[in-house]
Amino acid sequence: MYYPRLRELLRLTDHEIREHLDLVQRLSEVVEAVVAEPVVLSDPDDDPVVYTAVTGRADALCTLDQHLRHPSVAAFCARRGISVLTDVELRRVLRS
Repeated sequence: MYYPRLRELLRLTDHEIREHLDLVQRLSEVVEAVVAEPVVLSDPDDDPVVYTAVTGRADALCTLDQHLRHPSVAAFCARRGISVLTDVELRRVLRS
């Protein structure tokens, strides 16, 4: 349930994971995204991810998925005020 590989890597207890999940749930907003036009041409299954960020008025889309990091997808997101960042890039932005 809690991704054993990540739990071992990060050395998190079940309690710490549950606290983090509770925090994410409290801070989250559920949105109903509607895919208006294709954006991720190389992987249309990723379009709902992009439109969820748009509908939710996200500041950033954090991903390592190369389809979502394609320049055309990043440009689509940028026109809507969304930065497409890796986890490392997002962490750098949050710390600054």
